[in-house]
Amino acid sequence: MQQALKSWGIAGAILAALVIAALLIADVGVADSHQPSTLEVGLWIAVAAVAAVHRPLGGAAFGLGTLVLPAVIVRLGGLVAALVAALARLLASMLWRFADRRRKAIRGVGAEVAAAAIVALATLLAAVVWSRLATASFAWRGLVAATVYVATFAALAVLGSRIRHSAWRGVWPRFTLSDLAALTLDAAGWLLGALLADAAATLGWPRVAPILLALALLAAEAARNAFARGASDVRVDDFERLQRAHERILGETSGMGSIAQQIFIECSNILPVEWYQFELAVGEESGQLEFEPGSWWAGPSGVLEEGRPQPATRPRMLPGVHRRASWRILEQSLVVEGEALATVRLWCDPRRIDDGAEELFSTLVPQMASSVHRARLDREARLDPLTGVPVRRILDSGIQRAYRRCCEEGRSMGVIMCDVDHFKNVNDTYGHAAGDEALICVARALEGARRENDLLARYGGEEFTLLLEDTDGEESLQLAERLRRAVESIDLVYEGQRIVLNLSAGVAAFPELHIKTASELLLLADEALYEAKESGRNRCLLYGGRGAFQSIAGPMPVAGNVPLKPPPRIFG
Repeated sequence: MQQALKSWGIAGAILAALVIAALLIADVGVADSHQPSTLEVGLWIAVAAVAAVHRPLGGAAFGLGTLVLPAVIVRLGGLVAALVAALARLLASMLWRFADRRRKAIRGVGAEVAAAAIVALATLLAAVVWSRLATASFAWRGLVAATVYVATFAALAVLGSRIRHSAWRGVWPRFTLSDLAALTLDAAGWLLGALLADAAATLGWPRVAPILLALALLAAEAARNAFARGASDVRVDDFERLQRAHERILGETSGMGSIAQQIFIECSNILPVEWYQFELAVGEESGQLEFEPGSWWAGPSGVLEEGRPQPATRPRMLPGVHRRASWRILEQSLVVEGEALATVRLWCDPRRIDDGAEELFSTLVPQMASSVHRARLDREARLDPLTGVPVRRILDSGIQRAYRRCCEEGRSMGVIMCDVDHFKNVNDTYGHAAGDEALICVARALEGARRENDLLARYGGEEFTLLLEDTDGEESLQLAERLRRAVESIDLVYEGQRIVLNLSAGVAAFPELHIKTASELLLLADEALYEAKESGRNRCLLYGGRGAFQSIAGPMPVAGNVPLKPPPRIFG
């Protein structure tokens, strides 16, 4: 709002200066005593606006609209010429607003009024010089008037920028080369208009007016071609943006949270997203996997969080004069093969939405749905559908990678193989539904007791296996004991009957055990698990080699009085 007030203040000051100058300068009123009609003034405004639409060099100048100013000064006087310039400049800005899809040249209302006032005042001062050089040739008058116009416009533009940014101290704002290049087109229009006025003095206005109109139409046609090319460039850019967005969305496979983050980024690249929500539509059903959490959101800060958003009542206030708007809520369901997977909701400020942006958003929907569908299929392929922990295939690949790292970097690793004690009795006594519930409870207990970086997988049936990296045998045994206690503390009540669950575990570690392949470590851990079962169940044993095992209480007696073989010295 403060910026808008400054722009309106600049415009008001310049318009006031225009009125004062008009009152003080009497000889720029009507040059040849020709009383202007409303229709004639309107035609001059229309022709000037059509010509001013062609601004290939940009800027806030008048463009080729200046080619009609000498003619208006000669026929109607400098004051009317200033009025025609101001109104034509505003009309040209409106035409530019409707034609330019990129919206790069659109400024606030106050800035446009200020630019029109600057054009008017520069035209008025140029008209004063024109009238003072009444005895000179039209070409000379046009050259001098164009120089005065350019100098006045540049000085007022710099002054307005200084006022708007409150830059009263320090270096003055510079007038760039691009601004001077834009004013060069204005000067060219002045010179061309002076030549046409000279021709009109000899041939008469009825013969010159068609030429003037033809030049204005040619300028308008050039502007139309420029806008068409700009629209084509926008379409190409949009297509390339969509292609890159499609690749990034489909290439994101890190997890559902990462996919929600990538979708938010791509939507923000297209639309002015203030609030965002990505909500999964998958319900939690028995025997199916469920993504947790089910909703992500982001606000004006752009930080993605879990949960649901609480948007503000209305969009934020924008600089300048704007109509108070309500949210434009865009919502798309991500559907694959008739199944709704998720919903994307965007809260946008309708005043900032570009043309075609909503269409681009709709174009992204199939890629967003495919990404979510791929993540779901990937999760189903990696995780056991009953317990939700990774399947054996994931464990096999993980243990191979861990073994290679240990061999290359001299690190350690451990494996814990767990088995639910007397699980067959649970199925036989309470039914397979109770057995499934027991496995789910065991998996949750193991998930809660393991360390963050440990890999837990369902090995098969009632067996679970954990891969522990950077962990020696003693520490692996302590972790196995923690898992056993977590399962022992499960309070499972099924159909009014309490089911007691216990766990046996076998532990093996590398490089404490000499192995040639990662699979051998699993076999040794399974050997320790078998010994834990045979020695009474509900216990954890660490395999020490040559038939020696160690419980949490210490080494166990070795059959046949065979001494415990020390671990091979592989590293060190």
